[in-house]
Amino acid sequence: MQRRTVLKGGASLIGAGSLPTIARAQAPKSIRIGYAVALSGPYAPGAQSTTWSQYKLWAKDVNDAGGIMLKKYGAKVPVELIDYDDRSQIEEAIRLVERLILNDKVDLVLAPWGTATNLATAPVFNKYEYPVIHFTASADRVAQLGPRWPYSFWALVQPKPATAPLATMVKKLTTEGKIKGRVAIMHVADQLGVEMAAAMQEACKKEGVEIVYFKSYPLGASDLSPQIREMMALNPDAFFAFSYPSDTFMVTEQSHVLGFSPPIYYTGVGTPFPAYAAKFGAKKNGVLIYGAVDSTAPGQKEYRERHKAMYNRDVEIGSIGTYATMQILQKAIEQVGEIDRKKIRDAIAGGTFETIADVYSFKGQLHQNAWAVGQWQGDEVVAVYPENKRGAKPLMFPKPKW
Repeated sequence: MQRRTVLKGGASLIGAGSLPTIARAQAPKSIRIGYAVALSGPYAPGAQSTTWSQYKLWAKDVNDAGGIMLKKYGAKVPVELIDYDDRSQIEEAIRLVERLILNDKVDLVLAPWGTATNLATAPVFNKYEYPVIHFTASADRVAQLGPRWPYSFWALVQPKPATAPLATMVKKLTTEGKIKGRVAIMHVADQLGVEMAAAMQEACKKEGVEIVYFKSYPLGASDLSPQIREMMALNPDAFFAFSYPSDTFMVTEQSHVLGFSPPIYYTGVGTPFPAYAAKFGAKKNGVLIYGAVDSTAPGQKEYRERHKAMYNRDVEIGSIGTYATMQILQKAIEQVGEIDRKKIRDAIAGGTFETIADVYSFKGQLHQNAWAVGQWQGDEVVAVYPENKRGAKPLMFPKPKW
């Protein structure tokens, strides 16, 4: 099953009619941008909330403003989106990316959803020299692969810097006598879960933090209550689930039912989703989150309003981060002034970009000093670590009991 959608902004096309004839004749009719993202399968909930919804919102925003300015032609050019469903299958994602490049001959390609799919498609983007900013991907080997994949940029916090602050936090609270420092870790047996759990295990070892439980569960698991009961018997005071959206909801709900409520409670992908807040209400208060964004960043308030108007739901930090990558891409295109993929790649590599999520700059293809940890505090997700970044808020400890 594949789906192909074309999105153009009528206002931008009308606006182009008022441009000088020579600019209108030389400029392309549109900037054709494609992507293959999970519209079905286990990755679909995350992809819908975090990824393709933001591509469509960004395209609407661009076209409502008349398009992207290409100074080579002295004209704004509208965006045209072409999308396919990779069905949460890595082989299908690779095939569709090549189809977009070789058959559809798109000008640019956007990133898929999920660590495994992003890692699998990155060599394809680099083979054909298409610059891509990956957001929903975290793997420590990216630091080594970066030089091999110069057209791929990684905007999300990677496992080691994502977990190091968590181990340091546990160590600090233990030293202060606030907890005993007994940690329980569970993770989905998929790329991100495996990487994050391994990094957390290493960070805890470095800090001298005791891990009393460490187990995985299969992707698509339907019941995690047996593992929760195992952890409860060990009485940990810090719990970390490196989970995907469906698992995140399940482990939280089953923790509520069973009364598993340690003072430090962390769940992975899906925790900042509006549906998570709607389902768990006040019980979400104090839950720690993978990644964060700067809630004070310029333009974020207006973005939230546009998102609400288009989708009739609140945003989550992943969607803000994905939209930010589109802002980076747009600024790089406008800096170059034409669709020259090598020049766009170089502009991203050498630039510093203020966005609605953070200030981004890339070194070795990785975003420097990315947000690592957020937390539900009341009805807001706030950024907690690194503590020295603009917009960081103090940790809420302990998490209220449920």
